[in-house]
Amino acid sequence: MRILPLRKKDVVRVRSNACERYPRLCRYLGEGKEGFRLEGEDFEVIVLNSVPALFRYEDKDFLYPTLVLTKIAGINSIHYAVVDEGAVKHLLNGANVMAPGITEVSNFRKGDVVAVWNPSKKAPLVIGEALMDSKEIMEVRRGKAIKNLHYAGDDIWELCLEYLRKVKK
Repeated sequence: MRILPLRKKDVVRVRSNACERYPRLCRYLGEGKEGFRLEGEDFEVIVLNSVPALFRYEDKDFLYPTLVLTKIAGINSIHYAVVDEGAVKHLLNGANVMAPGITEVSNFRKGDVVAVWNPSKKAPLVIGEALMDSKEIMEVRRGKAIKNLHYAGDDIWELCLEYLRKVKK
C-alpha cells in the first residue's frame, strides 16, 4: 500500500467538494489540513481525519463516500436503500442491486449516490449509483435499481481495512 500525502490546498478542495456534495457527511471529515491518498489498482482512497473517507476511480473525477465513512456517519448520512436478507450474499459478491430485493428507500433521484444497508440497518453493504428514482423502485419492483460501485469485501474495502490496521499499530 502506498500512502501519499496530500497538499494542504488539495485537502481543503477535496473537503469542500465533499461537503457540498454530501453535506451530512461533512462533520465526519474533520477540520484539519492533513490528508492522504491510498493508491489502489484503478482507484484511490482519500483519508481525511484519519478515516478512509472518499474514493474515486482513476478515469473519473467524482468522489464517492467509502463504506467506512458511511458506517461512521449512519444511515441518514446519504441517500439509502435497505435490502432483504436474500440480496445480501449477491451484493457482497459485487452484484448490482435489483429492485425486488429492496424493502425501504429514502427519497432519491436517478443518478444519485446511494448507500445500500443490510436488513438490520446496522451496516452499509454497497455504495452505488441509482439507476432509477426511489419512487419508481418501489412502484415497478423489477430490474436493476442501483449500480454497485463499492461493496464490503472489494478492493476498496480491503485497502481501507489495511490502512486502518496499519494506523492502529
